[in-house]
Amino acid sequence: MFIDRIVRYLLPRQDHFFAMLEKLADRIEAAAGVFAELESAAGHEQFVAVSARMKPIETEADDCCRQLYEEIDRTFVTPIDREDLARLTKVLDNVVDGMEHTAVLASLFRLDALTDPMKQLVRVTVSCARALAGAARRLREFSDPESVKGPTVAIHALENEADGVYRKALAALFENGISPIELVRQKDMLSSLEDGVDQCEDAMDVIRSVVVKNG
Repeated sequence: MFIDRIVRYLLPRQDHFFAMLEKLADRIEAAAGVFAELESAAGHEQFVAVSARMKPIETEADDCCRQLYEEIDRTFVTPIDREDLARLTKVLDNVVDGMEHTAVLASLFRLDALTDPMKQLVRVTVSCARALAGAARRLREFSDPESVKGPTVAIHALENEADGVYRKALAALFENGISPIELVRQKDMLSSLEDGVDQCEDAMDVIRSVVVKNG
């Protein structure tokens, strides 16, 4: 590990890796902007439209990941451990995939509108994704743990908020005597939304780990 750091210090800095991660962060930001429209969507057609607009962003994120993996494979000395770069790539892509998956579910389930708890979870997801994108753009400062302290705290608090909303909404589903089909539909949507927030926290944990490791 010590020798690796010396080699990285002596060789030219591979800044293009950070540029590529920042491009992936831009896709997270773009996905969050479209995902936010789920909150006000009304009727099947609007959910289909949001889902359709999410797909190209998800494809662009996949392209970013492919380029990153290819560059990792062909580069002898990377600015941070290649395993860490691969993990960062994967967890950031998961966030875009999670939002796109939830938008697809809203379309497939033919929802008329999201419930209030679902809307709350959409807002939390958007806030988490934007904070995460901001943290990913600061990875060039990977030797400074303070650079990601704010987003780490913010996303952890938002994840706790999401847990509370999810558990309360889930309990209410089994108290209200709704039809089995509607129960499954709402439960799956709530679970997908909650998973999306968890994916943001998981990605933030990886970013923090990388920064602390290299600090």
